[in-house]
Amino acid sequence: MSAQVDTVLDENVHKADAADRRGWRRSAAVCTLLALGSCLLAVAVLVPTYGAARLKVIPLDVQSATVSVAEDAAVLKATSVAMKGPLKTDRGVPLRIQVYVTTEDPVSAASTTLQAAQKTVRTDWGEGLGGLGLVSAMVDRVTIDRRSGMPLAEPVPTTQTEQGKPPTETPRAGIQYKFPFDVEKVSYPYYDGTARETHPIEYVDDDRVVDGMRLYHFQQTIGPVNLGKSIGSVATTTLPAEKWGLPGAEPTTMDLHYSTTRDVWVEPASGAIVAVEEQPRRWLARSVDDPNAVTTLEAHTHFDNETINGLAQQAKDARTAILWGTRYGPALGAVVGIVLVGTAIILARRWSRR
Repeated sequence: MSAQVDTVLDENVHKADAADRRGWRRSAAVCTLLALGSCLLAVAVLVPTYGAARLKVIPLDVQSATVSVAEDAAVLKATSVAMKGPLKTDRGVPLRIQVYVTTEDPVSAASTTLQAAQKTVRTDWGEGLGGLGLVSAMVDRVTIDRRSGMPLAEPVPTTQTEQGKPPTETPRAGIQYKFPFDVEKVSYPYYDGTARETHPIEYVDDDRVVDGMRLYHFQQTIGPVNLGKSIGSVATTTLPAEKWGLPGAEPTTMDLHYSTTRDVWVEPASGAIVAVEEQPRRWLARSVDDPNAVTTLEAHTHFDNETINGLAQQAKDARTAILWGTRYGPALGAVVGIVLVGTAIILARRWSRR
């Protein structure tokens, strides 16, 4: 009888030990699920802020080349300056505008310096004929905030338009090469490098889709501006009166006038510019409506297809990284975290009843 009692006691002890082990494993599983779920929920809350800090900044290695074209422009005939008779304007001229933007010193965690070299060439002449095919050239340099894209007061931005001469200080207050991250449907201050002035660029619509991305359309209208008065002698030209179609040979000075309408399409998450069209007009005259005005440039320019496709791919890559780092990734982590915590609670209740 004693042996039977001992056997029963041993069996009960083994059963109790097994139950304890099962209980421990279940408790460990519940704790693990709760820990993982809680960790994922915490990450989902913190990652958007951390991701925005890392992803919503202008990189320190910008290298961007864009090409705009115009098929039917009006351009001052450079050879007419040295020829007898009045100045002449050629019509139906094809143009190519190249802009190459690079990162230059100084740079820091908070700011970066962008330098843009711009060249406009009439492609029917090219850059031959002693450079007569070159319509205009400019080198612009500005240090901007890496988050907002707004220019900084120091170092002072500069613009160089004459080869062999030092650049001119050109302070400014508007965006230029990029819109802020998370673009809104509002107007923004936008700097015009020709007028050297900042004017609002207004939101128009979001009807254009490129590579599956809906773009925000902004438009800016500037002028007429008398550049001779606003930026000085670099925008004035003195020639004998007869060159302006006026009687006599007295030296006569004309001011360069300027106006434009600019349309810009922007990917809103990254603030990247994908497409630009402009309708610049420049003319030499004594007043805006001078009957003897000479057109130096009148065109409808637009990014070529290769430029748009390249910028669209860059914008798409930036958009994808930003959305996954600040929205999709955290949302997925939150969902998984909720599932794990919910599973832990359900298992804990079920096992406690047993």
